[in-house]
Amino acid sequence: MKEIGEEKRSEEFQTKSEDQRTHEVQTASDDASPLFTWTGHPFTDAGLVALLLLSGKEKPEELTEEDIEDAINFASRLYARKEWSSGYIHAMMLPNSGILMANPSMAKKRTSEAIKKNLIGLLSEKEDPCAPICEICGRRHARTKPVYRSDFPLIGTGGVPNYFPSGKDGANICSHCLFLAQMMPLVAYRLSRVLIIHAHPYELMLEFHKEAIDDIKKSELASTARDFKRPENFLFEKLIEIGTNLELGKLQNASIALYYFVNNNQGQEMEVIYIPNPVLRFVAFAARMDRAGWRNIVSMGWRRRPSEEEFEDFKKRYPNNVYSKLLSGESILPYFLDFQNRKVNASWRLLSFYCSEVLGLDKEALEFIKGVADRIVETVEKLPDNKLSRRVRELEKAEKLYQFEGFFIRVEKDRQELGIPGALMSFDDFARILTGYGEDLNVSWKTVKSLLLFRIYEKLHDRLMKASAEEVEAEEDEEEFEEGDEE
Repeated sequence: MKEIGEEKRSEEFQTKSEDQRTHEVQTASDDASPLFTWTGHPFTDAGLVALLLLSGKEKPEELTEEDIEDAINFASRLYARKEWSSGYIHAMMLPNSGILMANPSMAKKRTSEAIKKNLIGLLSEKEDPCAPICEICGRRHARTKPVYRSDFPLIGTGGVPNYFPSGKDGANICSHCLFLAQMMPLVAYRLSRVLIIHAHPYELMLEFHKEAIDDIKKSELASTARDFKRPENFLFEKLIEIGTNLELGKLQNASIALYYFVNNNQGQEMEVIYIPNPVLRFVAFAARMDRAGWRNIVSMGWRRRPSEEEFEDFKKRYPNNVYSKLLSGESILPYFLDFQNRKVNASWRLLSFYCSEVLGLDKEALEFIKGVADRIVETVEKLPDNKLSRRVRELEKAEKLYQFEGFFIRVEKDRQELGIPGALMSFDDFARILTGYGEDLNVSWKTVKSLLLFRIYEKLHDRLMKASAEEVEAEEDEEEFEEGDEE
């Protein structure tokens, strides 16, 4: 595609016939680069996503001039409305923007035609070969006119040259990258701040931001991300939805970062949240293989476990420990267990994937621990209900290594008294269980403890709950007897 630049006037851009545009695209595809490309910058890439989603295309080189013109018409019509200009663009993203005419003083002159003319003007702007190369795309020369935060978010204001790396008055940004930044509001999610989900491969960005465009087409207002109050909560919800139909291999080298920012006259702030790749693959795996288990795990992450009716409200409004631990690299293994009800929250398959892919536990080691757990179950299931419950409680309450060691010794004694052939484990196995996984917080004897309890709960939940109920009844009877005896 030929560039819209120095030799083209804005009216030529608007009046070309469809046949002319199509011919131009076909003849230019072999000898010219596309008008826009991915840059790796979240704001310009988001603008490119808007163009692709509006045109129904998947790659930048597929965009035609007609696609761009249609996108400009669509954006200009929205940006001319007060809900967009002063209520969103000026208030959160591009304060006092002259290009989008978001400056409150421009209210009387603000029309879709005027905004459209400004946007087309960016694409028709001549390059100065003496100007520095654009700091974002590296393909074109920067504008001679200074670029400030009123036109491109979070790059500083005029009159402070030392704010910019070049020491000049404004950032070195070309007119095409600046144009893409003006398209960004179409795919941004509006929470208490502005949310951009930047992903690689770039096809993932189309998946994550398609909802924003769909919302705008329905309401002609910026997407509010289903009224989610926290960006990470919304992201995990999107991951589950996208991961349902996504092959894990496509996420092998994927990366995602959230850019959660505000850029207005009161201040400029941005929070960047990186999503570790193993976490991406784990959540996608959960979406496909055990969505109910994932829901149970997430439910354990709030201060109070919500009822079925409360779950959606909690998911949108409140911070969740499961999300925060996954993002910070901490273990969420305890959340696979419901200690109060002595049951598991997910399948062993999901647990195994988490341990191997996120915690880095060797699959052979995982199978070894599973085998030890099965021998423990083989032993304690032959105990009377009250003794079974007591033995499992000893493992649950083991907070020190010596307490953990003592549990195995008592189970070995049970095994001998019950006449079960074969030892629970060899001395080498015993040493491996206790010390073979180092002192790493994620992979330690406490990890082994959680895995053992998971298998025990999975196999013996019904008996354990029955035994717990009998213990409660016995304690109540004893209290009643003591009270009557005192009288």
